[in-house]
Amino acid sequence: MNKIASALVVGLLVAAIAPATALAGSGGGRPTAGSGTWDDCNIVLSVEEAGPNVIVTVTILQNYYGMLDGRYVGIERDVVHPNGNVTLHGSGTFTGTVAGLTGTGRLSYEGTVDTSVPTIPATGPGSAKWVLTGQTGELASVVARGTFGGGALDSWNTWGPDIECDGGFYGGDYSGQVITP
Repeated sequence: MNKIASALVVGLLVAAIAPATALAGSGGGRPTAGSGTWDDCNIVLSVEEAGPNVIVTVTILQNYYGMLDGRYVGIERDVVHPNGNVTLHGSGTFTGTVAGLTGTGRLSYEGTVDTSVPTIPATGPGSAKWVLTGQTGELASVVARGTFGGGALDSWNTWGPDIECDGGFYGGDYSGQVITP
């Protein structure tokens, strides 16, 4: 059980290393590169054993700053493997601005975390991938995608005192491109 508990802690450490499912195709516009930072709060919904793996499901409450400027609320599913490595998949709604355009979009991400390293690199091998597909407002035809990385924070919670981040606090950097119509 200690190995499972240890894997769970590691899984929670990377649970918010937020945001990508398969990358969406680009539109006809010219790409604009950008970057920024993020921080988030994880709220554990469930922890289940599935064969040799542990599956952790969390709600992610996330703030973005920079090219993406706004808030994300979504669900992440982490599979903690017997070797301690974690695969994470998340999806939810981003509300804010992307390269100055306002609206909402579907933000999805995926990554594999080598838990022998305490953080995920923001770029290059080992970084996680994200994609945002615009849904409303000026973002309706926008697609943005890129990579991200990060790690655990000592504390953080801009969502208010009523929110208990029992899965931890995380933050990091992201970079990507925005395709506008």
